[in-house]
Amino acid sequence: MLLFVGVVGNFLPFYLISWSEQHIQSSTAGILMGVGPILTLILSHFLTKDDRFTYSKLISISVGFVGVLFIFEIDTLFNFSASNSLQLFSKLLIIIAALGYMISNIVAYNTLKHIDSFSITFFATFFGAFVSIPFLLYSESVQPSYININALLPILYLGIFPTALAFQLRYHITKTSGPVFLSYVAYLIPIFALIWGFVILSEKIYFNSIIGITLILFGVYIGKKN
Repeated sequence: MLLFVGVVGNFLPFYLISWSEQHIQSSTAGILMGVGPILTLILSHFLTKDDRFTYSKLISISVGFVGVLFIFEIDTLFNFSASNSLQLFSKLLIIIAALGYMISNIVAYNTLKHIDSFSITFFATFFGAFVSIPFLLYSESVQPSYININALLPILYLGIFPTALAFQLRYHITKTSGPVFLSYVAYLIPIFALIWGFVILSEKIYFNSIIGITLILFGVYIGKKN
């Protein structure tokens, strides 16, 4: 199960998010990660014994889904073209990445309670890195990377803070409070994604994204009230 958690909850989301953010704004990616609680509400019904489906969750999921449609930009969903197909595909991959996070959380909650959170973090990260080696070798053979100090510092930051420390907290909360409680932390991601994307990267904040994130948060609130 540690191998599964490492691949589905580490390698897969990291790769999909990194690839997708080359084609969409980081704030858009962050907003789409906000669907995590909605996905967890669905999955927890089928994959856990103590979190069943209710009518309030159905309403929650429906409202959240409409929010996602706004972020996807409803008009583009029915108007495929060379200019927007790559962006739509990237947005879909972000949702798949969020799904990977949520599934791995539930699996860890169900099967890894006997293992301490530090060990889960270590082995999940190890297996995720191990599986990525063939992809790394292929990528480097096609387009070699030139690592310098300007690139090394961000890599170290990403490895320490949003990976090692974040995963340690993530699995600790999953073991102690459950995957559904943890998933609600995801509602903070869209907010900070909008703020930092605007402040650091000068990314635009679109009105449809504001509507989308509002609906997603409202959907999470309804689901939490059951």
